[in-house]
Formats: sequence, structure tokens, C-alpha cells
Amino acid sequence: MSTYVGQNLARPQRHTTRSQRSRQVLGRPCASCGSTRTWVEWRDEHGGEAGEWPYAVCESCGHAAAGRRTTTPHQGPHETAGAEPVDEHDVTAPAADTRPRGERPASARPPRPKATDERVEELLAAAGYNKAITPEVLQDHRRFATHAGKPGLPRWKAAVSVLNAAKGAPEVPHVGEIYAEEKRRREVRRARAVRVREQAEHLADKHALAARDQVARVRAETGEGPTWRELAAALGVKSSLASAMVDALHRRGALTSTKEPRSLTVTPDWPPPSS
Repeated sequence: MSTYVGQNLARPQRHTTRSQRSRQVLGRPCASCGSTRTWVEWRDEHGGEAGEWPYAVCESCGHAAAGRRTTTPHQGPHETAGAEPVDEHDVTAPAADTRPRGERPASARPPRPKATDERVEELLAAAGYNKAITPEVLQDHRRFATHAGKPGLPRWKAAVSVLNAAKGAPEVPHVGEIYAEEKRRREVRRARAVRVREQAEHLADKHALAARDQVARVRAETGEGPTWRELAAALGVKSSLASAMVDALHRRGALTSTKEPRSLTVTPDWPPPSS
């Protein structure tokens, strides 16, 4: 029989003090940082009045998780009524749940709080709902609004888009459409970011020497560097690509700057790219 040490989310918060018992090596990965420098540490519950309890403690990040023991409070650590002695060295950490999120038990996640009437009305207004908002309408859209999350966040925007596209439909869209739209938008953003990065890399290669000359000239005339948008305008680059292009020039070592405004300057002894 072994002592089980792992996080028990159902257990209320305890007020503990360290026990005089020497701690033992656990060696299992920490649930917080993954370090194997973990220990089994016995602590006095409520100042010792409630007995001792095992904790899994990480020496790297300090994370501590209360565990379960096979002994009762009035018994010693190696005494279990009607069972073989407990080996204090034989401890196990909870195994990670590797099942897909949709296959995990519903009890593993807290219930989602239902959207209030005000939140439902806010969602309907954002989606352009122009009919009378009756108690029946609020109740029909409550589950949809609950899964929409908080206003202004990506999931909320996806829910507004889905609800707006379903104008005139006799039924409220399924909540799964919110997550599908959110995923689609996320993939679009990623594809756009890849395109912008590729364009910025090309512009950085094309304008590296001209950008250095422009920054050096502005700094010699004014005593400070140009803004990133001013540099992009001088090179004939669209302002929407200014930040990405200058970032690429920083990665190449052609330019450097700090967080201070107009700190853009050339990097000395920079080898130009070979043509």
C-alpha cells in the first residue's frame, strides 16, 4: 500500500506549519514547472491540532500540492488499521490526463456561469438584432451568449459574426459554430502574419543599405533618428509594413534602437548582404 501525493482540488484551503518529520525525495515531475526536484514534506494541519498531512513540494518553483494518505489522523505514518505498513518512500504523483479535451470527464472542469440578461442583450445589440427582446428571446439566446465569453475578446467577436450571419433564421445557431468561426479567424490571422513576415523580409533585403543611409542622414541633420513610419515613407514602403520591415532590419543587425522615441540608429561595422 502506498501513500498517494498529488493535488486534491476538492480539499478546502488548510492553514499548515512545517512538521519536524524529515522530508523524503519524491522525484516525480512538478505539476507546475515539470522539475523532478520534488519532495514529500509532512506538515502540521491547523498548527498541529489536526495531525500531519503529506505535501508534494517542488524545490525549483516552490509549488506545493496537498496529497492523500492511507493513515488516519490518530495513527502514525507507518500504521494503518487492518493493512500492511505504509512505506513513506513509496509515493506516487498523479499521472497527467493525456486524453483529448473533449473526452475528459465533465466533472474535471467547473460549470460555466450562465450569461445574464444584460450580457445577452449586449450580444444581440452587437449583432444588430432589431426585433423586440422578450423574455423568450433572452432565454433562447442565453446558452449562445454564455459560450460567447466576454465582450471584445476573439470568441465574442466570432459569436457576433455567427449571430449576425444568421439573421432571419428561425433557430439560434449552435454554440459549436462560435468555436468553428473563432478557429477560422485564428487561422486567417496566422496566415496573414506569415505573409507580412515574408514581405517584410523581402523589403529588408531590398532596402537595407538605403535604410541605413536614411537613418544616418536624419540623425546627422536633426540629432535623432526617424520614426519607423517616417523611415518606411522615405523608402516608399506602406505604413502597414513599417514595423515588420524595421523588425527584420533589427534581426539582420543593420539597425538598432531602444525603447526611447526616435532612438533608431545604424549599427557600426555592419557587413552588407552579399549580392
